Amino acid sequence: MSALPPTQQRQAKARDTLPKVVMVLGAVSFCTDVASEMIVPLLPVFLASLGGSHLALGVLQGVSDLVVAALKFASGWISDRQQRRRPWILFGYSLSAVLRPLYAVVATPWAAVAVRTADRVGKGLRQAPRDALLADAVAPHARGRAFGLVRALDHGGALAGSLLAFALLATGFTEREVFALALAPGLVGVALVAMFIKEAARSRELRSAGSDGGDVRRLLPFLVVVAFAACGAGIDLFLLVRASELGASRAQLPLLWALLHVVRSGLAAPMGAKSDRLGRKRVIAWGLVAQTLVLAAFAVVDDLAWMWALFALHGLHAAFVDGAERGYVADLAGENRRGTAYGVYHAVQGVAAFIAPVAVGWTWDSHGAAPSLALASATSLLALCALLTLVRDDGKREGPFAPLQPRLR
Repeated sequence: MSALPPTQQRQAKARDTLPKVVMVLGAVSFCTDVASEMIVPLLPVFLASLGGSHLALGVLQGVSDLVVAALKFASGWISDRQQRRRPWILFGYSLSAVLRPLYAVVATPWAAVAVRTADRVGKGLRQAPRDALLADAVAPHARGRAFGLVRALDHGGALAGSLLAFALLATGFTEREVFALALAPGLVGVALVAMFIKEAARSRELRSAGSDGGDVRRLLPFLVVVAFAACGAGIDLFLLVRASELGASRAQLPLLWALLHVVRSGLAAPMGAKSDRLGRKRVIAWGLVAQTLVLAAFAVVDDLAWMWALFALHGLHAAFVDGAERGYVADLAGENRRGTAYGVYHAVQGVAAFIAPVAVGWTWDSHGAAPSLALASATSLLALCALLTLVRDDGKREGPFAPLQPRLR
């Protein structure tokens, strides 16, 4: 087989090369998640040491996500009106980096809720504009790959942060000292945004482009899936509680959390790229199947030894759906409405992520772990059913899994 002429080789290479902004945003996400995940796997036991109940843990996770949901919609919509993404991204990362380490000084469960909410405000301000900026910069055929790569680096940062927390605890640092040290990687992420994230000037025609919500309304069937799936995905902290109740030590919790992110980091990029080739719907469906089965297993397993396998398998859901979902939003939303579309998408996730932890926390306090986790598994199954019946097939049937693609429209 003869090689392509040099000109065609250069053209093919240009098509396959992701823009610089993708790698920069990935590096920013990596640093931010190092800071965040130095803290998150320690929160359940930290909150318990302050006297918090399972319901308080649900409120800790749920209220912050509800605030974030509103801010994601607002920041996405306003960034569309302004056609400016960078200021929202810079301010959002800066706010989280500065406020997150305040866990080191809280003395009550509700002070921890306040810090968590303030931290998540920064995420709410930056998330939709960041996704819109990424979608603006990437060709349609590479969206899943680009979002998958950023999410892979995101989860890689979570892995590094969890391992760093474990190492610090093992060498004698206290939880509060670990929380304070999370300031450093967060500030590195802010510096990367300030120095390397640029956005091209947008044309006057684009700024004044149609204001109707037609592109966003195309997402409505998919948002039903997102809502149910987020109810199942939004209870990760309770999985740490389950491991703790089965005998996991305080030092083991960051390792379980790290194992979860090994899978997410390793598979997010290839599965995002696979959604470009095989279709978003099929890849998301496999992720929902994994989430349904794994959460059901968490509900029935009562041996700590199984937690290691289940935490690894739980990483499959995010690895499969992260890039595919964000790529699907960009596929349906026009360029002048992407900020709004991502704002709506993230807002729906946030509302569901508010309802799920509170419901699971109340059920856990009232009836125990198994019914709570079974409830989360059931919502994931509902998400899968909604995907198969409400979301249109994108028509891509290439590859070895083609016979398994849902054909319902």
